[in-house]
Amino acid sequence: MPISIIVAQRTAMAGQLLCHALKGQRRHFVVVGCVDTPNELLKQVAEQHPDVAVISSTLQGDPKGALKVVRELRVSAPTTRSIVLLDCSNSEQVVDAFSAGAKGVVCQTDPFELLSKCIQRVHAGQIGANSRELQWIVKALGDREPVHVVSAKGIPLLTGREEQIVSMVIEGLPSQEIAVKLGVSAHTVKNHLFRVYEKLGVSNRVELVLYAQSSGQSKASP
Repeated sequence: MPISIIVAQRTAMAGQLLCHALKGQRRHFVVVGCVDTPNELLKQVAEQHPDVAVISSTLQGDPKGALKVVRELRVSAPTTRSIVLLDCSNSEQVVDAFSAGAKGVVCQTDPFELLSKCIQRVHAGQIGANSRELQWIVKALGDREPVHVVSAKGIPLLTGREEQIVSMVIEGLPSQEIAVKLGVSAHTVKNHLFRVYEKLGVSNRVELVLYAQSSGQSKASP
């Protein structure tokens, strides 16, 4: 079944051009909406329930327009995965996009084929970012205190040991090295990670790092 997509570009003409390109891949994609304002995007997503929203970083002249609407979609339409079209790929814009809740980023100057691949990856539950962009995200996390993940009521979702392991994963340590630091077996570390994945609804280390980046929760005590 084709992936349903809604496009939000900074101008009507830019949106029409992108929609035309996507419609040319009708075996893979079906375009269900093309808008150029945040309000219209939110309305269309609520009505159409698309699989993916491709959103220009600038909407209605606001350079942060995409970030604002992605945050809203994250709450109001969690099943719609957002991809942000960046003016340029730099560490600040990439980290900001994923912090807002984007599942993928593509530069406006990239070939259409890269956007096509990103849409398919994001729809499949993967992260739409290249290795350099992932390194920026990991570095941004490394500059922070460990993330303390809590529920809406402020109740911790992870045990103290699980938070330790998550912090080390964010630092880029493999399971064996984490095991040595904690004085446990690598098997024990993997079991802890599986429980963390289940609690947070992620499936691998990359998604765990991105979850921590986008959570925006209070930080754990040292």
